[in-house]
Amino acid sequence: MSDKVTMKEKISFALANLGNIPIQTILGSYLLIFYTNVIGLNPAACATLFLIARVMDALKDPFMGFLIDRLPTTKHGHFRPTLIVGTALCSLNFLLIWFAPLMATSGKLAIAYVTYLMIGVLFPVMDISLNSMLPVMTLDMEERSALSAQKGFVYTLGSFLVNLSAPVIIGNVSEKEGYITLVLIAAAVIAGCSIAGALGLKERVQAQPGKDSYQIKDLFRILGQKPVAITFSAALIYMIGKYVMNTTLAYFFTYVIGNLKLMSVVSVVQLCALLPATLLVGALIRKIGRKKAYMLSLTLIGTAPLLRLIDVTSIPILLAAMAIAGFADGLCMPLTYGIQADNTDYVELELGYRADAAIAALSGFITKCGMGVGGAIPGYILEAAGFRGEAQTQPPQVRTALIVCTIAVPAVMCVAGALLFGAYPLTKERLAEQVERVNAAKKG
Repeated sequence: MSDKVTMKEKISFALANLGNIPIQTILGSYLLIFYTNVIGLNPAACATLFLIARVMDALKDPFMGFLIDRLPTTKHGHFRPTLIVGTALCSLNFLLIWFAPLMATSGKLAIAYVTYLMIGVLFPVMDISLNSMLPVMTLDMEERSALSAQKGFVYTLGSFLVNLSAPVIIGNVSEKEGYITLVLIAAAVIAGCSIAGALGLKERVQAQPGKDSYQIKDLFRILGQKPVAITFSAALIYMIGKYVMNTTLAYFFTYVIGNLKLMSVVSVVQLCALLPATLLVGALIRKIGRKKAYMLSLTLIGTAPLLRLIDVTSIPILLAAMAIAGFADGLCMPLTYGIQADNTDYVELELGYRADAAIAALSGFITKCGMGVGGAIPGYILEAAGFRGEAQTQPPQVRTALIVCTIAVPAVMCVAGALLFGAYPLTKERLAEQVERVNAAKKG
């Protein structure tokens, strides 16, 4: 355990995380409007699809994590091979989600179900393997914090690049040509970056000889550990609010602001605010600890958009609110990954076995539930408000529905998540004690 994480590994870790971004970012922001405006599907039917698919995915993810944890460790590592295989399959599935219903002459909804359900099977193989890498790359808390910050920065940068370029590439949300170009570029980034990154990573931390491996029933024991349960409950509430907003943004900029390409400008503002946050997060953790920093970030993410209620069409207010929320996002991402690694160590100390993939899978479980519920809510609301994809103008109640989905719902959910995380037991002081126990166990 004396060797440090090299620069090559840091670059590889960045690439692997960069390749993971386009799938959920593009699906979460543009798939619903693609289905309604290009494929011609009913918004409520799409909402039901998202809800069923993601809840099924969520229920499956912990068992997928269990299977990945139980796979044999090869000379190439434990998680790297599944990351590479999962990436290749997931890239192909990503193409099918868009192109299969587009090319079909009938049965488009059925095809959408099949391809969207498939991504729920394949993406966890890629995602769980990647999210399991941080705890096994190093036990050094400084290195973990640095890698967590790097992961957060890459996710921030990658999301920015997608959000900057996607509206420009798509152009008209009701025409297929822009979507085709966007999806082809995204698939190349997913496959190229993820596989190249996986090849350069190194796994240093493995279960100690003689340690018991966990059984399928132990997944419930893991989830029942207080730090894990509180982390995932707070994250679930936050994720629902986040995906309600993300799913609605393209509609909001098209039908309320009247300019989809303005999303690119907002992305630039968010990036400018995010960058300082990712640089400051390490110092913030040292000063107040991960728990308080995470609560602060969630509160800011939720309350900043409320400024837009002063005038929802005001561009200066929009940019100011998104800058504040962007800064908070820059804090939140690396904090999330660091907390996950801390929870992995906690489970090993309390239950006697490492469960890296299980913890990562439970994180995926929460994300999928958030995507399913959060992605479905706008579809049902838009259908109730009378939205029609083929119409050039929408009734006034659609405008109100979009404001509620992009501002009010995320604000309530983020603040609720921050309040719930106040019960998280691993304070700054307790984490210091936990690090000592982990290091002592490894030496022993």
